[in-house]
Amino acid sequence: MATLVFVGSAVAVLPTFSDAQAGPIVASDSALAAGAFPQSTWLDPSLAPTTAPATATPSETPPATPSATPSATPSAAPAAKPKPKPKAKPKPITYANTVAGARAYARARLGTRQYNCINALFTRESKWNPLAGKVTSAYGIPQAFPGSKMAAFGSNWRTSPITQVKWGIWYADSRYGSACAAWSFWEAHGWY
Repeated sequence: MATLVFVGSAVAVLPTFSDAQAGPIVASDSALAAGAFPQSTWLDPSLAPTTAPATATPSETPPATPSATPSATPSAAPAAKPKPKPKAKPKPITYANTVAGARAYARARLGTRQYNCINALFTRESKWNPLAGKVTSAYGIPQAFPGSKMAAFGSNWRTSPITQVKWGIWYADSRYGSACAAWSFWEAHGWY
């Protein structure tokens, strides 16, 4: 024998047992609290739910899905990053005020290709002699005409190979665009 129980829009079929067939009906606390069994089927009134029965059976309610909600707990403050140690500034290279120092300066300033051109040019003009020529006419390693033009790069222009080479590189760049262009002009005309 079975008992039909209407709970909301669902129908539940519950078996009915006599006391002789089985002992008291015992249901889990969650089923009782959810109202799965109507109160009329209870044999033990102390197990009756204290709240009103729910309108739907637990099998009809969809399972709760956890939602991704941000946590309310504040995150720890980020630790202060250590300040990077300042990099040491490279010391400027100081070239010796010699012909070898002037050549090293020109190579570092121009690169290999342009240096080869300025080297050929200065070799043809003065053989890298800082005292070549006359001060009032073509003078020094680059054969500046007049030599006093090199004073814009240093008051020691009469004797300083570095000052003379700095002026010579500037002159080749500003007049011809590059050391190799100045050398090409010299090859075509015999002067620059």
